[in-house]
Amino acid sequence: MQGAVYRLPGERIAKIWFHAGDAELRRLGELYAAIDGRLPFRTPRMIEIRRPGPYHVTIEAELPGVPLYKVAPAFGEAGWERTRDCVVDVLAALAEVDAPEVLQRMTVLDEDDLFRPEGTSWIEALTGLVRRRVARFGDQLAPVVDDFDGKVEQLLQQLSGMKEPESRLVHGDVTAGNILVDEDLWPVALIDLGMLTMAGDPVFDAAAAASLVELWLPRVREVEAAFDQAFVDQLGYDAEQLLVYRRVHSLLIANAHDADPYGRDSAVPLAAALFNR
Repeated sequence: MQGAVYRLPGERIAKIWFHAGDAELRRLGELYAAIDGRLPFRTPRMIEIRRPGPYHVTIEAELPGVPLYKVAPAFGEAGWERTRDCVVDVLAALAEVDAPEVLQRMTVLDEDDLFRPEGTSWIEALTGLVRRRVARFGDQLAPVVDDFDGKVEQLLQQLSGMKEPESRLVHGDVTAGNILVDEDLWPVALIDLGMLTMAGDPVFDAAAAASLVELWLPRVREVEAAFDQAFVDQLGYDAEQLLVYRRVHSLLIANAHDADPYGRDSAVPLAAALFNR
């Protein structure tokens, strides 16, 4: 959704960015540098930024592996548990990384406002983001979500009652397309930081990932439940907190691709299905 990627000679790739400007990409390069070598798998490394035409282009190191979704057994098939464990391993590793300073100077989604400037708590920052998204896109969600205003207020009350977590690196878009694996489904690289990468609560990352792995699957609620059980058992996360964060994430991404030049589907129906359960 952020652009297009081309393979270049010399183990490099070129990313064409449809919306990002020079300053945004330089901060993203700082983020890449700040987390380089801090995870048990590789992450992007920016070599240079160019603007040969209307869009900015970054030249980056090509990373190893193939997307998890291309080789992983589908949900319910024999061996699916290895897919689940791969995602859990990635999330557990991210949860160990302290949030780098550069995240205080970064935005999320298509916003101009900083997500979490210095001195702002995680709960305050996330609450502000929810309010801004509702102000911009609530007119699209209200007709398809029963008692939309009431449910948003309930969600914000639940957020306000959460304990402030230690700030960790939140990728925000851990999908089966963004995890690159080897032939044993072991994660060897993680890509596509930036869209919802934040300094925050790793439980939010887990809640989002459980939905994103099979977002368009009719059985997405079953997939989420299976992941949640793993998060509770293996990572010690709270089941109710996962559900609150999942509703937040669904609301945030409902309109994330409105400016997608390929005209791909909105996630409004997916958010409605979750909120109307």
